[in-house]
Amino acid sequence: MNGVRHVFGIPSTHTLEIYRALGTAQDIEHITTTHEQGAAFMADGYARMTGRPGVCIVTTGPGVTNAATAIAEAYSDSVPVLCITAHIPSEDIGLGRGHSHELRSQESVLEGITERPRLVLSPHEVAQAVHDAFRRFRTERPRPVCLAIPVDVQEEATSAPIPAAPTEDPPTPNGDAVMRASRLLNSATAPAIVAGGGAQGAVEEVLAIAERLDAPVATTLNGKGVVPGGHPLEASLVVYRAVARFLEGCDVVLAVGTELSPADFWLGPLQLEGKLVQVDIDQDQIGRNHPVDAAVVGEAGTALAMMLDSVAGSSPGVGASRAARVRDLAEQEALVMGRTYLPWIRALRTAMPEESSLALDVAMVAGFGAFPFYDLPGPRTWMNPSGLATLGYALPAAIGAKIARPDRAVAALVGDGGFMFTMSELMVAAQHRLALPVVIWNDRAFGEISRLMRERGFEPFATDLAVPDLATLASAYGAAWARADDPPDLADAVEVALAADGPTLIEVPAWS
Repeated sequence: MNGVRHVFGIPSTHTLEIYRALGTAQDIEHITTTHEQGAAFMADGYARMTGRPGVCIVTTGPGVTNAATAIAEAYSDSVPVLCITAHIPSEDIGLGRGHSHELRSQESVLEGITERPRLVLSPHEVAQAVHDAFRRFRTERPRPVCLAIPVDVQEEATSAPIPAAPTEDPPTPNGDAVMRASRLLNSATAPAIVAGGGAQGAVEEVLAIAERLDAPVATTLNGKGVVPGGHPLEASLVVYRAVARFLEGCDVVLAVGTELSPADFWLGPLQLEGKLVQVDIDQDQIGRNHPVDAAVVGEAGTALAMMLDSVAGSSPGVGASRAARVRDLAEQEALVMGRTYLPWIRALRTAMPEESSLALDVAMVAGFGAFPFYDLPGPRTWMNPSGLATLGYALPAAIGAKIARPDRAVAALVGDGGFMFTMSELMVAAQHRLALPVVIWNDRAFGEISRLMRERGFEPFATDLAVPDLATLASAYGAAWARADDPPDLADAVEVALAADGPTLIEVPAWS
């Protein structure tokens, strides 16, 4: 039902009846993780890879709080994750009687990190609650949903029918709004497009309207891959000042599936001189970060397809040269901090197949290296925790992605500090014999924090790390290990890892 083939989690005393049912399911594979945070990150990676909801199961109380960071990341980045959790006996919820795993208010914890958490107080409501969650994923902004099922409800029988999988589509955009947006776009002489994570399922439409308008396309971090690397209208990432200044000088900017948030523009808010057309499935995001001149509320692909019927466009002209200029300026800007990382990123990209995916962590090698210099072949090939910007994401997200698509090459790129957050999930990759290169930039420190401290004029404090011997650690988890002392070493190690019978830690000793 609902196309779910994998769930991630850890069984507990409060989820025994859920696992009784899972144990008899013929078409669902359970992936046991080492930590609930890892389970939720794997569900996130699974969802970003496939575009379908990822599912995790956690226990009451500490299971919820352990998974909270990963669920909050999914909320921030609009990733469809269904989290099923247990709860204490329903008659005691909110009474503070001191049950094992009892939080003062589990509902309050979930309220701030999910889209409408639901407490299911009858076994007859369970199937409908799951149906409603998947309907929400299909028709609204795809943020995480949590269903809490008390232990006594899990134990009760039900004869309630199971609803068919939802088939509803998001509401059709308003035709008058589409026409207003189209008229603005038709008036443009120097247009541009910004594609965000909400455009990942609308690649054909984004490229079609870009080519119709002869408009360069910049992307947010979550929109990376919407425009394939090498496309003549690709205009780099909006995180660079050069790209922001370019957008600010355009007479009309079309923003698709992005709220133009502070996390998108690292160097301050966008100050557009021209008009802004915003397309977003979430009405609440329209105009949140910038005044809007025309808004279309709806799913990106549908909205853009409707606009294509009324956008006159122009013959190919200066769009490609405008995009090339801003790309060049962005690359020069990126090289200021990224020159050290560039040969390593090129080596990694050369070793990975054209059709492959990369999961990243918040690390200097990612932010200054992979963000600007790692080309993507298309959508759903990039997993990056951009909104909440949490550490510990890359390894479990890569595992979730590889579980989802065992036929696709997947790698993780992580700093030594971020790797320590969730390194125990390496055991899961080894258990399932996933050919997964895990590239670790080991500078024995929280390097970016050290850099920022120096930038502010004081010596780094509390940032050094006593990183364990990674070869020994890999062996203990049942993984292979390789050391890359130069970029060609890295390329060779990645190629070997992709053909291995399990994960490989590839250490780049950046302290030496």
